[in-house]
Amino acid sequence: MERKRLIEYLPQLMQGFAEMKEIMSAEDKEIDRIEANVQRALDNAFIEDCDEYGIRKYETLLGIMPSTEDTLESRKSKVLIRWNAYVPYTYKVLVRKLDLICGADRYAISGNSEDYHLCFSTSLELFGEVRELEKLFENVLPANLYYEAKNMIVCESSGLALGSGGVCAAEMFCVHADMQEM
Repeated sequence: MERKRLIEYLPQLMQGFAEMKEIMSAEDKEIDRIEANVQRALDNAFIEDCDEYGIRKYETLLGIMPSTEDTLESRKSKVLIRWNAYVPYTYKVLVRKLDLICGADRYAISGNSEDYHLCFSTSLELFGEVRELEKLFENVLPANLYYEAKNMIVCESSGLALGSGGVCAAEMFCVHADMQEM
């Protein structure tokens, strides 16, 4: 979809002046250049849409040295494979991810790594947090590691609770004006 040219935003009377046509034409070129740069930045945010500049940034980030025979498509393929193959199996990365999900003071890790057994205690309260933690364990922890995870929500309350009660008794009498004879 072609965007409107700036001259079209001016009143009809001003669109006829040669000076306004030239000014708006020069401004249109600048806006076209800005739009192209914005589109390039958006394309380079996604590996599959990268140009040479964008793929070079990803290669630098991942430590990939392209060969002279590589095409842009083969470079994209290498970056995608490396980007998706990274699985962090280090304890430091696990702790960093737990800090992000749980908060630095809302979990504890215990157990014995020599016996391939770890215990995680968390205190997650928001909906979906426990499921995200389960996904983290499934993706990050090695398959030969046995782990237990428990989430405890601590409820603390203090204060005074007052109660009261009452008893009410009622009797009902019915008086009629009729009198029956026996």
